[in-house]
Amino acid sequence: MITLVNGSCRLELFEGRDDFYQGTRFDRSGLPDSVQWEGVEMAGRWFERYDPFLHDAVCGPAEEFDALGFGDAAPGQAFIKPGVGLLRRPDEAPYDRFRLYEIIEPGSWEVESGRAYATFRQTLKGAYEYTKQIVLTGPDSFEIRHSFASEGLGGQVYNHNFWTFSRYVSGPSRTIDFAFRPEGDWRSAYDSVGLTASGIRFCRELQKGESVYMGNIHSAGAQGSPYAMTLGEGDLRIEINADVPALRTVFWANHRVACLEPYNSFGPLARWTIRYRFSKI
Repeated sequence: MITLVNGSCRLELFEGRDDFYQGTRFDRSGLPDSVQWEGVEMAGRWFERYDPFLHDAVCGPAEEFDALGFGDAAPGQAFIKPGVGLLRRPDEAPYDRFRLYEIIEPGSWEVESGRAYATFRQTLKGAYEYTKQIVLTGPDSFEIRHSFASEGLGGQVYNHNFWTFSRYVSGPSRTIDFAFRPEGDWRSAYDSVGLTASGIRFCRELQKGESVYMGNIHSAGAQGSPYAMTLGEGDLRIEINADVPALRTVFWANHRVACLEPYNSFGPLARWTIRYRFSKI
């Protein structure tokens, strides 16, 4: 475990080689176990059942890359998941992010850390070098800085943002706002949640076992949107922005977490940074 501290901001990160998360969905580098600010656990373990091979047994800001080359791979051949490694396609079934795939080659990992930063570097020989650096930039803020270098690889990546706000229940006290008027596609007609002129609001608490989903959230009348959003719980706020545009955003919530999942693209030589800032109103 790596612990980063800057004033009242504290992050506890898994090294990736400690095997807490052994799924093949999320980037394994720098996964947090806990994100704390002013004594409040802003992100922590939200799942009720822990299994290291469970696809979403992760906390806090967790990122997933596209499965690169999956469609071109025949059963038994390899495809790539940055942050995981070289995986094997087992059969003719389409890619399923909830499925556990065999890892053929995890690549080599280097980890370096100081009091307020941690750097994770994965090298998959002949394919790519991927670096993620998590830096506490102040007593109320941190950044996730990425670089990706390859010969011709590219796709999309998103951050799942599993914020728990000290284990509050998803409901009317949870607020989500964008820097634009949002529109998107609800999976079903819900009586618990809806869009406003600036974001998403709940009209009641979600019950255990209940979930809601909206895909393709973007600025009304335009594809894509600024990578800028704010999540709130009571008087607590988390501001999220990045130096890349959001291609779209997905919203998913259950009774424990209400997650925004902004997507951005990456190419053969790419750098992008996601910034987080905590505050109270």
